[in-house]
Amino acid sequence: MELFLRMLRFTAVGLATAALYYALLFVAVELLGVSAVVASAGVYVLVIAFNYAAHYRWTFALSSPHTAAIKRFLFMTGCGFFINLSIMYLCVSLLHWNYLFAQAVAMGVIIVWNFVLSSLWVFRT
Repeated sequence: MELFLRMLRFTAVGLATAALYYALLFVAVELLGVSAVVASAGVYVLVIAFNYAAHYRWTFALSSPHTAAIKRFLFMTGCGFFINLSIMYLCVSLLHWNYLFAQAVAMGVIIVWNFVLSSLWVFRT
């Protein structure tokens, strides 16, 4: 039951993060004229703080110091950043896919990556 509730909370935080991510990505690309790959990288960095705080306090309900979790989280999201950037570059620059569709593919990969590492390593108690 606890795993199921954790997955629900993880999903809720993920949906909120994705909504924020897509809103900022759209603004950067469509309103500010930033390239999709560069915008994706910048937005990824911006939403990390929200995502960490929500998972730390709510999804995994930790009360221990941030010392170990923040280092692991930054490593996980740093790797995720390069995975995201690689997928966006491949899909947008080389395959000429729509940037929103490409971001959906990248986000799917990142979601699996983050859930597995968050559960098994980053926020372990």
